[in-house]
Parts: sequence; C-alpha cells; structure tokens
Amino acid sequence: MIADLTAAKHEAQFSKAVETVKHGLPQMLMVNGHNPLTLLHAALSEGLHAQTDETCLEMATTIRVVLTELADRLGNALKDQAELNSAVTRLMASKAPKVADQ
Repeated sequence: MIADLTAAKHEAQFSKAVETVKHGLPQMLMVNGHNPLTLLHAALSEGLHAQTDETCLEMATTIRVVLTELADRLGNALKDQAELNSAVTRLMASKAPKVADQ
C-alpha cells in the first residue's frame, strides 16, 4: 500500500492516482457504496464553467454535501482509532503483573 500511495502522489492525473489506491480506501469512508473521491472528481472535471450559474450553484451544494460527509467519516474513523488505541493501552496496563500481598 505504501508503494501505491507513493505512486499516486507522483501521478499527474487524479483519476489514475485514485485508481491506484482505491483498494486501500476503508469501507467506512465510502458514501452509499461509492468512493467519494471519484464522485467529487467526476463532478469537478465536467467543465463547470460551461454550465449555467444555476447549475454551478446546484453542483457546488452537491459537492459541499459529499465533502462534508467525507470529512465526518474521516473524523469518526480517526476518533474510533484513538478510542481503540486508548482501550488497548488500558487493557495492556491491567495485564501487567501485580505484586501479591505477602
């Protein structure tokens, strides 16, 4: 996965970079079963400047909703990981040998 991330970092085309690392995207970050990065890329690569103001505003709202959901999911994933790490640390500390009363 590290090699894939490095390759994606150096890829000039966003769609190819996303394709390179799509297997590493956790399921919990998917939005209704779709990769949010490819959803956003598709919306932004269609040439918004050729659209009407109304269409552009509608697309901006749609993009904001998907970005907000992705940010929420990322935040939850990081919070869950921090909680899990803390719980494991507490469990490991409770397994430490205790000196018996003599």
